Amino acid sequence: MSVSVPTAPSLATPAQADPAGVVAFAAALVTQLADAWFLICLLSLSYWLAPRVTAEPRAVAATLLGLGFAALAASLGAKSVFTVPRPPGATAATPPAFLVSPLTELFRSVATSDGFGLPSGHATAAAAMYGGFAVFLDVGTRRGRWLAAGSVVVLVAGTRVVLGLHTVWQVVVGAVFGGVLLWAATRAARPGSRLRPDRLFTGVTVVGLVALVVTTSRGHGEAAAVTAVAVGGGLAGALVWRLHGRDDTPVGGVGAVVGLAFTAVPFGFAGVVANNGLPAAFPDTLGVRVAAATLGAAVAIAFVLLWPTLVGRLRRLSSRE
Repeated sequence: MSVSVPTAPSLATPAQADPAGVVAFAAALVTQLADAWFLICLLSLSYWLAPRVTAEPRAVAATLLGLGFAALAASLGAKSVFTVPRPPGATAATPPAFLVSPLTELFRSVATSDGFGLPSGHATAAAAMYGGFAVFLDVGTRRGRWLAAGSVVVLVAGTRVVLGLHTVWQVVVGAVFGGVLLWAATRAARPGSRLRPDRLFTGVTVVGLVALVVTTSRGHGEAAAVTAVAVGGGLAGALVWRLHGRDDTPVGGVGAVVGLAFTAVPFGFAGVVANNGLPAAFPDTLGVRVAAATLGAAVAIAFVLLWPTLVGRLRRLSSRE
């Protein structure tokens, strides 16, 4: 007599649970809330437009820019230390059937990732950045701000799991790590009653250099080159804020759009060089990548902080004609 042994139900893979790819597409969109390009655009616009959601909008925006670079460098350094792999299949993704051909590669670039998985960089950035909004903004109630920030962190962390890029444990560690960074950054940037973004940028430079040493010594060249972006941003932010200070000149909507276009060039250069290297005409060594990424990020952050001053001077020149 044969006896049938019940088997445990197998868990559906993301592709099986979402055959049309609708959930994956939504997750790929939401996860951008903690992606570098989105946060850079958001904080650059916040710095230039200076909405009255806090007493020191430009100081707050500069502080959050520094916090973003700190999250980038610290998470990359931690990944190199722990070397915990991502879930199987993180480097491959099936685009939704409804996407047209040019968008399928874009989806794959967003929904896949290589490198190590602990802590989740997106969860770290979400906790640090949106927690920073809750700490430094004055709009609404404190409880409401933290509820909104927590919701964004949960959403972003969830998208990383849905896309198969991280485990639940990795995003939880990332969120906690981001909270610790926020706590440290708050104390570095606010030694007294006023914000001191230059202090935070100086700290970012130190964290970035430590992460650069760690990633380089462990042979993680691409992570080292990306970490150099944080080093460049920290150096430029500290120098510009300390030597030039804050300029409250209004930039306006048109000026902000033009500023984004200009900022995209050095930031894009730094990102492309860090991830893909230099063109064939240049020596593509790790040292050259690090130097080029550092320079590109430094130029970009200097431009973000100095753009209001440049706009003011351009207006004065045009008014004389």
